[in-house]
Amino acid sequence: MGPIRKTRVASEKMDLHLERSHSMADAKNTDAVELAHLGYKDELQRRFSLPSLLGLCLCLMGTWEACSASIAAALTSGGPPCLCLLTVVTVFYPSYSLAIGASLAEIASIYPTSGGQYHWVTALSPERGRKIASWMTGWISIGGQVVLLASAGFYSSFMVQGLISLSSPSYHAERWHATLIYIGILIYCALLSIIGEKVLPTANFISSALHIFGFLAVLIVLGVTSKKNTSEYVFTTTFNNTNWSDGVAWIVGMISSIYPFLGYDGACHMAEELPRPRRNVPLAMIGSIIVNGAMGVGYVTMLLYSAGSLERILATPYRLPFIQIYYDATHSVVGTTFMVLVSALTAIAAAAAGMTSASRTLWAFARDDATPFHSWIGHIQPRLKIPANAVLVVFVLDLLLGLLYLVNPTTSNAILSIFATGMYLSYLMPVVCMLVWGRSKLQSSDYGPFQLGKVLGIFLNLAAIIWMAVSIIFSLFPGSLPVTPENMNYSVAVMSGWVILGVVHFAFVGRKKFKMPVVAASVVEGMHVK
Repeated sequence: MGPIRKTRVASEKMDLHLERSHSMADAKNTDAVELAHLGYKDELQRRFSLPSLLGLCLCLMGTWEACSASIAAALTSGGPPCLCLLTVVTVFYPSYSLAIGASLAEIASIYPTSGGQYHWVTALSPERGRKIASWMTGWISIGGQVVLLASAGFYSSFMVQGLISLSSPSYHAERWHATLIYIGILIYCALLSIIGEKVLPTANFISSALHIFGFLAVLIVLGVTSKKNTSEYVFTTTFNNTNWSDGVAWIVGMISSIYPFLGYDGACHMAEELPRPRRNVPLAMIGSIIVNGAMGVGYVTMLLYSAGSLERILATPYRLPFIQIYYDATHSVVGTTFMVLVSALTAIAAAAAGMTSASRTLWAFARDDATPFHSWIGHIQPRLKIPANAVLVVFVLDLLLGLLYLVNPTTSNAILSIFATGMYLSYLMPVVCMLVWGRSKLQSSDYGPFQLGKVLGIFLNLAAIIWMAVSIIFSLFPGSLPVTPENMNYSVAVMSGWVILGVVHFAFVGRKKFKMPVVAASVVEGMHVK
C-alpha cells in the first residue's frame, strides 16, 4: 500500500472516529437535556450500556436460581403441580410478569429517572394527595429493594452452609454461621458498589453469562443423570401439608413463583447511568422478563422431573431442598458442589445488583429532600461519581436485617413475603395512576419509544393490578395452620413497622421538606434543577 493510500485510509478512520465521538456527545447532551426537563442535573457517569443493564436485571432477578431457593413453599402447599403450573402462569399468563413489566416499562419510557416509581406517581396522580402518595411509594420501594438484597444474601449463605453440610456430614448449621457469611456478602457488595464502580457493568455482564450458561449446564446434568418422575407426578400429584384448603394453599404457595420474577424495575433506577434511557430501560426490563421467564419454566419442569420423594426433599439436611435433588441426581459431592456454586455465585451477583439498585433509589429520594439526613445521603462522591453514602445506608439497613435473623430465625421465612409485598406495592401505585389518570392526561407526544397503545395498555394495566392485589393479600398469610410463633408470617409486622415509621417521618418532617417534581399539564417539570 502506497503512502497516499495509507494517508487516505488513516484520514477516513479519523473521520469515522470523529463522527462517532460527535454522535456519542450529542446523545449524552440529549440525555442531559431530557433529565433537566425532569428537574435534575446529570450528576452520575453513564457507564452502563444496554447489554450491561440487561445483565444487571438478569442477575437481579436470578429467576432459575431463585426458584431453586424458594421451592419449599409451593411443594408444601400443593406439591409439584403447584410449583410447575404457578410458574407457567407467572410467566406467560397476561396477568403477571409481562403485564406488570410492560406497564412499568411504558411509564419508564416517559419518565426515565433513578427515582422510578415514586417519580411516576408524582407525574401521573391528581394534585390532591399527590405528595403523600409519591412519598410513600418511594419509601415502600426502598424498603422492598433493601429486602431484595437481604433475600439474595440470606439464600447465598444458606447455599454455602448446605455445601458445607454436604462435604462434612458432622457439620451443624448454626444461625450465627449464616449471619457471618451474610455479613461477608454485604461487605463484598458494598465494596464493589463503591470501590469497584468502574467494573460494575463488566461484572454484571460476566455474571449474566454465568447465569445463562450455568443454567444450560445444570439442565443438561439433570437431564442426563437423574431418574425421571412421570408426568402424572409432575402435573397431577398434589401435596398439602398446610391445613389450609387446597385452593388457599395453592395461592399461599405461589410466593415460590412470585419471588423469582421480581427485580426488573432495577433497570429504571439505573436510568441516569446509561445512554438513551427512554429506549434502553424498557428493553432491559422486558428482555430480562422474557429470558428469565423461559429459563425459569424450563428449569422448574426439569427439577420436578428429577426430584425424588417429597418427604426426603423437604427433610433435607442440606438447608435447601434443591441441593438434595442435585445430590440424588448426580450421587456426587463434587458434581453437586459445582452445580450449587453456580446458583450461589449468581445469588451473590444478585445481591450486588440489589445494592446498586437500592442505593440509586435511596439517593434519588434523598435528592428530593425526602429522607432523614438527605443532604448527606444525597451526596455524590466527586471523584467516583457515585452515591457512596447511600450505599453505606443500604448496607446498614441490610446489616440490621441480618442481626434480626440472629435473634429470631423466623425472619428468613418472612423475607420472601416482605419482598413480594413491598415490591408489588411500589409497582401497584404507578400502574393504578397510569390507568386511572395518566392515559386520559397524557398526549401522544408525551410517550416514549415504548408505547403500549390505549387498548392493550388498559388491558395489561388491569391484569397487572388484579394480580398484584391478590398476591399482596395472600403473601401476608401464614404458611400453615394453626398459627404458632414458629410459622407466623411476620411480614405483616415488619411491613407495618416500616410503613408506620415512614408515615411518622412524613407527618413531622417529610411533608415540609419533600420537594417533589411539579406537574404542569401533561409534562413533569422539576421545581428547580438540583
